Amino acid sequence: MRTRALNSLLSLQSAALAAILMLGAPPAATAAQDAAEEKQASQEKKAPCFTGEGTVKEVLESCEEFIASGSNDKKQLVIAHSVRAMAFSAVGQVDNAMTEMDAAIKVDPQSANAHFMRAAALNAKKDYDKAISDLDTAIKLDPSHGDFYLLRGLVYAGKGDLDLALADMNEKVKRDPDSSESYSRRGDVYRQRKEFDLAAADFSESIKRDDPKSAKGYISRGWVYVLDNDLDKAATDFDKALELQQNDPFALVGRGVVKSRKGKPTDGSADIKMAVRLEPTILDQIRALGVK
Repeated sequence: MRTRALNSLLSLQSAALAAILMLGAPPAATAAQDAAEEKQASQEKKAPCFTGEGTVKEVLESCEEFIASGSNDKKQLVIAHSVRAMAFSAVGQVDNAMTEMDAAIKVDPQSANAHFMRAAALNAKKDYDKAISDLDTAIKLDPSHGDFYLLRGLVYAGKGDLDLALADMNEKVKRDPDSSESYSRRGDVYRQRKEFDLAAADFSESIKRDDPKSAKGYISRGWVYVLDNDLDKAATDFDKALELQQNDPFALVGRGVVKSRKGKPTDGSADIKMAVRLEPTILDQIRALGVK
């Protein structure tokens, strides 16, 4: 249930609490009241809504209970609505997730993470212009956050504006140069722009920074090599991917395509048939990469 957005909100909450503690002890006349409030706050933070633990149903109910309590704590309310949005997203209820993020932004229009999360829901609904508007706001409020540029880049790519998508992916790489995703996402944009050398270079950087047991980077780079008609390098990448992740449909189709192009058209049939059995829509997904 936890995402970077939620963790960022929790960090802001912790920073605010630390600032209050630095002011010193409360006056004696209000100590009992403050102690009661602190106890209540402690109980709230242990609730599934704020720990992210429990079933989706338990998290939703916990957050709903906190929202209904009438709390005036903006940060906690934004978290509660955001967590409900994530829970709804987890079960495919995008419209309900949108409603929660609308409520979060109403509570605190200056919450960059709330605009970011609503943009994610808007992107899922393919409402690209509204998603970009929210991301513009999020970036204005917090221009240092790499994931804001990443998501806006994905939205621009969805719209087909690859120039603006690449500009945002460059910003993501600049802010998060050690992140594997920074390079893999930019590599996707380079692939769509048919700049295959640059795409392969980015996927190579992604592989360096990724989990050594992950097949993802090899598969992505392998398809770039297929598109660039470098079949020997593609074969090496798909073999490595299948070594790391046996029977991965994308790698199986890749190996089958390479076999068919390097030899007889039927040489890769067995791999391709197995991939389709594992993932019936795999050929449509491969065509979406630009492979014919």
